[in-house]
Amino acid sequence: MIKNTLLLSLFLIITLSSCEQKATFNFKHSEKEQVIQCDSALNALLNEALYVFESDIQEAYKEDIGNQVNVGYARFLYVGFAGTAEYDRVASQSALEVHKALMEQNILIKNGFKSNLNYKHPAVQCIINNIEDVDLANTIKALVDTNTMDPKLFATRMRNYGRNAIKNRYAAMYIALDTYYQQLDGVVLAVEPEVVNE
Repeated sequence: MIKNTLLLSLFLIITLSSCEQKATFNFKHSEKEQVIQCDSALNALLNEALYVFESDIQEAYKEDIGNQVNVGYARFLYVGFAGTAEYDRVASQSALEVHKALMEQNILIKNGFKSNLNYKHPAVQCIINNIEDVDLANTIKALVDTNTMDPKLFATRMRNYGRNAIKNRYAAMYIALDTYYQQLDGVVLAVEPEVVNE
């Protein structure tokens, strides 16, 4: 009886804690197709991360290119992989919130070797394993296995990936994590977010 009571109490604590965590994160893209299917507990966060990233690069470069996601990718990819993008200008408040959630889930880590992406995390491994470009996936795996992974190695190779971003969603997710979110630690937005009076 005591054992059952303890198990029930533990279950309720875990359930209430997870409900509390979900309530603190505001998913803005939950109505969109959930294209990343890796870990059911993290799918919503990963899909949110992808859509926020795409929204941010589309918004950041729309004056130069019009309102097209694939062209946003084209403008962002080289500087993103090189780590020289204007993250304080490109990032939104939503991106910083996603970054924080990715850190809390240990998908991103502090003080990584050449990247703050936790390549050993099961969700990250799932993303890499499902990248549609087999050569790209195998290259990333080999670099991770030999401890030589550096996103900068892909700056030139991925420069023209933008036209494939809408079709190759796992590669797009990898790009979002390793060129964008891993760079947002300590970023202060260049423009303060608007306050909406309700």
